[in-house]
Formats: sequence, structure tokens, C-alpha cells
Amino acid sequence: MTRMEVLYIIWREEGEQSARDALRLVDSFAMDWVSCDAAILDCAARVKSAGGLSLADSWIAATAIVHEATLVHKDPEFQKVSDLSQEFLRP
Repeated sequence: MTRMEVLYIIWREEGEQSARDALRLVDSFAMDWVSCDAAILDCAARVKSAGGLSLADSWIAATAIVHEATLVHKDPEFQKVSDLSQEFLRP
């Protein structure tokens, strides 16, 4: 979901080539990509049912919660999720 969000937002705002360049940059970072499992599905449903987040953002928040990771972002809507460890990047 995170890769898709990066790709579509930049594609929409700056075009396909910029989006593909950004995705290559993100893919070069030293991080592990996590696939969905039953625990993420359950947590995403709980987060989504509370309201205020898109489906994709609910999955992203749930992945961070289940894996006890800190979500680094600049989207103020994530601040609605109280049990999410997060670091808000100011624009």
C-alpha cells in the first residue's frame, strides 16, 4: 500500500517518470517491505471502522501497529489513531 501511495500521488502531481524515479529512490532505502497477514487485516478493519482514514491509510497504520513500528509521515489524518507510534514530519 505504501509503494502504491508513493507511486500514484507523485504520478498524479508530477507525471509517470517522476513517480517511477521516486519509487526507485524509495526501493533503494535499507528497509524491509511487509506483506499483509491476518493480524494486519484485523487491525486495519479496526482502524478503518473508527473512521477518518482511507482504506490505504488504514492498512498502512495497521501494519505499523502490528509490527510495533513507528510510522514517519506528513499526513495529519494519522494523528487520529491513538495507538499508532508515529513521527509527524512538518511540511
